[in-house]
Amino acid sequence: MRNSKLSQLIGELYRHAHQADGWMAFFAMLETEIPSRSTTLMFEEIETHASDIVFSRHLSDDELQLYGEHFIHTDVWAEAMADLPLLQFHSNEMFPDRKFLSSEFYADYTKPLDIRYACGAYIEDPKIGQAFRVTIQRGHQHKPFSKEELQTLNLFIPHLQNALAIYKRNIALESLQSIFDSITSITDSAAYLLRSDSTIVSQNALAEEFLCQDIACISAGKLSFRSHKLRNTIERLINNNNDFTENKRRNRRNYARTEHYQISIEPHLLPSLTPGTQELGFLLQIKSINTNMNIDLAGLEILYGLTTTEAMVTRHLSRGLVVREISDAMTVKESTIRSHFKAIYAKLGVRSQSELLSKIMSSLARTKMDLI
Repeated sequence: MRNSKLSQLIGELYRHAHQADGWMAFFAMLETEIPSRSTTLMFEEIETHASDIVFSRHLSDDELQLYGEHFIHTDVWAEAMADLPLLQFHSNEMFPDRKFLSSEFYADYTKPLDIRYACGAYIEDPKIGQAFRVTIQRGHQHKPFSKEELQTLNLFIPHLQNALAIYKRNIALESLQSIFDSITSITDSAAYLLRSDSTIVSQNALAEEFLCQDIACISAGKLSFRSHKLRNTIERLINNNNDFTENKRRNRRNYARTEHYQISIEPHLLPSLTPGTQELGFLLQIKSINTNMNIDLAGLEILYGLTTTEAMVTRHLSRGLVVREISDAMTVKESTIRSHFKAIYAKLGVRSQSELLSKIMSSLARTKMDLI
């Protein structure tokens, strides 16, 4: 490849590294210079072989889905690549052709797609558990990738590393912006997005009012509260969530109440500006109990099919009263109040007072019901 063409390709890579279309344009130019059928960029969890196709040219979504769901587990070429030197392009000629041609991966996946030869490189170290794998494929009408072609491709390795870092930072920033927008849209409580050390990432308008009213304060970028009880309650909730792992399907929300506030906290995985990593954060919401004191009884009955008594028990709970206090207010036994709660749980499909509060408050916010 001529030096001028090489420089042009590298310039194209950097110029649009933050955009998916830019990568596709770069691959299109590369395939012209080094004839191939398709180019695929894949993010891979090395230990589990879980994969995510980031970009691919010429392969359909259905073909990629089949690969991600099944054929990655039969891909003898990818398995062999993981044991080869890193940050270097290798051809599938590096391991016995007989093994490749007799594999399920070839017979059921690459052959129907007219993929016969491939070369690829791990752009990040598989030893850290994550890697980007660039794979370039050719059909039966081509020859295997030559040493000269592999040497040319190796010249792109440091630039691919830099461009991937740019792309991942851009994705992280876009994800953070999406989180910021969702925090801003919360209007019924003071909302703070925090890192695990209580450093503020984002907050909404009501949270800023808490700061202006000296209910909350910030020291060295970290959030704290003037009230000793409020501060200790929030610290306890955060500590209870510290066992949250990076399993995105888990979304546990914890609740607590003080004399004046209803508090909830749930874990969030925040994208980090460090490429390929995420960090644990928390969404903290604080709602004044006074704003919930006079929920309309008829509204509770209509929304959830509660009896008048059950609606009254629910409203007392929203005011911050415990079972004993509710029984005193309604002049009935505590066991009666607990029976009412069981009936309410069944009607709303919840299992605890915190889930009950969360459901009625979120539903009333969505329907914009007037609070007296």
